[in-house]
Amino acid sequence: MREDVKEGYEKGDYESDYRQGREVRGKEKELFRKLFDEIPENSRVLDLGCGTGLPFDRFLVEQGFDVLGVDIAEKHVEMAEENVPEGKFVAGDFFEQDFRSGSFDAVVSMYAIFHIPRDEHLELFQKMHDWLAKDGAILVTLGAEEMDGFRDEIGGEELVWSSYSPEKSLELLEKAGFEIIETYTENYRDESHFWILATPADR
Repeated sequence: MREDVKEGYEKGDYESDYRQGREVRGKEKELFRKLFDEIPENSRVLDLGCGTGLPFDRFLVEQGFDVLGVDIAEKHVEMAEENVPEGKFVAGDFFEQDFRSGSFDAVVSMYAIFHIPRDEHLELFQKMHDWLAKDGAILVTLGAEEMDGFRDEIGGEELVWSSYSPEKSLELLEKAGFEIIETYTENYRDESHFWILATPADR
């Protein structure tokens, strides 16, 4: 699944097909503002699945945050470096990153976790909890329905999705040590996404 997703994003015309003119909008911006309320100013933010850096990393650096983005597609990282020169970006798998405990004040992941097999989501949430400062917060988007191996085309290339129901995803996040602050189901361009804002339960 990882190789299929990586190949799809490396070969696809993802920028023009899906991100052209894209901005942080409406409810998204509201949730980011609530995230900012939970963390210190000038916080260090980890973006898992940063894509081309637009629009979210650009938005974060404009608010004064120190951004580190990770993406499986080298093409995306190169584009992110051009689009958001103030940030730092790394190509690689989330599970291969070796960050120290408590390294980040926030972890965000927009439209990326559902490209990882869902039976690995709990382990990823646990890693996020470890990488997060105790007074930090996360903002993530997950699939809004059960999917396992669902395939569709973006940018002229086939990608793969895997997610649990929102109820199961919340259960996994709580099991990983998070307290849920707010959720939101977004319907955009014939897709549904489940947004979650959460903080460490032992905060």
